[in-house]
Amino acid sequence: MTGPGAAWGSVSRRLAIAPAWALSFLMALGCRGGQPGPVGPADRLVVARSTDAVSLDPARTNDIESLEVAEQVYGRLVRFAAGRLEPEPDLATSWSVSDDGTIWTFELRPNVRFQDGTPVDAEAVVFSFERQIIPEHPNHEPDFAWTRSYHNIRRVIAAGPLRVQFEIDRPYAPFLANLAMGPAAIVSPTAVRRWGHEFGRHPVGAGPYRFVEWIPGDRITLERNPDYWDQPARTRYLVLLAMPDSRQRLQALESGAADVIQQLAPDDLPLVRLHPDLRLVMTPAALVSYLAMNTQRRPLNDPRIRRAIAHAIRTEALVKLVYQGLGIPAIGPLPPNVWGARSDVVTYPYDPAKARKLLAEAGWQGALEPALKLFAPSASTQYMPSPERVAGIIKNCLAEVGINVEVILSDPADHQRALWAGEHDLALHGWFNDNGDPDNFLYTLLDSDNTTGSRPSNIAFYSNGWFHDVIGMAQRTTDRTERERLYSQAQAILAIDVPWVPLAHSKVVFAARTNVRGLVVQPSAMGLYRWAEHPP
Repeated sequence: MTGPGAAWGSVSRRLAIAPAWALSFLMALGCRGGQPGPVGPADRLVVARSTDAVSLDPARTNDIESLEVAEQVYGRLVRFAAGRLEPEPDLATSWSVSDDGTIWTFELRPNVRFQDGTPVDAEAVVFSFERQIIPEHPNHEPDFAWTRSYHNIRRVIAAGPLRVQFEIDRPYAPFLANLAMGPAAIVSPTAVRRWGHEFGRHPVGAGPYRFVEWIPGDRITLERNPDYWDQPARTRYLVLLAMPDSRQRLQALESGAADVIQQLAPDDLPLVRLHPDLRLVMTPAALVSYLAMNTQRRPLNDPRIRRAIAHAIRTEALVKLVYQGLGIPAIGPLPPNVWGARSDVVTYPYDPAKARKLLAEAGWQGALEPALKLFAPSASTQYMPSPERVAGIIKNCLAEVGINVEVILSDPADHQRALWAGEHDLALHGWFNDNGDPDNFLYTLLDSDNTTGSRPSNIAFYSNGWFHDVIGMAQRTTDRTERERLYSQAQAILAIDVPWVPLAHSKVVFAARTNVRGLVVQPSAMGLYRWAEHPP
């Protein structure tokens, strides 16, 4: 590259065949916030995704697209090692736990600053957690999504300028792994106080990239943080585009307007494999997609109806048709690459005759019954390549046994809000493992603790006292063998109660141009783009 002018010329030639939006976002990189003029391809990495982020405040979002941006902007006390769900030091250099398992002490990295120049110290860590766990905190918001995840924290104490202590109410095995999750990001207290409710549009952390701009429905632009404590990001700009149409994403990749695309349509895999300028990046993911049944609404409060629905769905055929080799049929909520997963529980194979029998036993009136409302997102996600197609297959399967279904499609943000409000009878949804621990699936998605509040993560609204007690015992012990035994018992309970029809465990699939190197894909489905670059 001989200079920005020459680089811009090569980009312009490629954009002659690129989508019309491409020119606008590349020019914007040089026009916003006093940035220098147009930059060359080697200075930026462009990622096209199916949906936009919801919020960049890590406390109030649980969608992959938002947390993926948070991964770049914020630091946490501990982080997951690249390509693995194993905690390693981040803003904390070391930690220890008391003999009784209730006091965790973290030593912070010295001389680290947020992207606004303020210090990352013990007071900032205390602020970041107290705003989530204390309802009376001046910067607490009622729609924070993760407050319940930290319900066991009694208090957070600044025990010194660079020392933080967490007092928890009981030994809690997943505690360290939970601190590596997105919502445990350490935020700038100065920025939160300045922006208040709008902090999610003006994020400030201590991560490898700093925020530049967000044009909703279009793009998020980040710039390399020159003061990052660790190895700097390899590309100056990271641009995350929102492009719902999978074919448009592929065209952007082929033309060079995008360097990486997510949520590749299975039908496009052969094209990418044969294209000389493209390559696939994939890994088995700790993901599950499922059909949640609202167990608090009639008729789904009857387990016989839920079992009938499970028997009516051709899960294996659905996975083959929709995922096309990018997923395997799910037996339960835990993906096979998460420890403790069982494959020997009670299952409900496709059996329409058995489904009709169960419906008759439950007094199902067939055509006289109102249609069940099946909510599905309108865009592909990391856990489901074509939700609309999946919803159509499920509708047809249930029609064959006398259950009428009305499919309600909405954009992912509206879909999520409807599920939180419990408007659904049936819902297509999915989850990625935040921390490598079974508790992140079984407790977060299915425990009765998580059926209330403004953002319930248990969208089946499933409640079983026995299950709740078993999960609680598993959280309190650090003995891995005993935890596996308890989680095995919990999965057996779920298999009998059937709050879900588990559908698939998918792979994380990215397509990239061959000149992109260093792209790391986490099993949690979030890319680590700071390692990606265009080598000279």
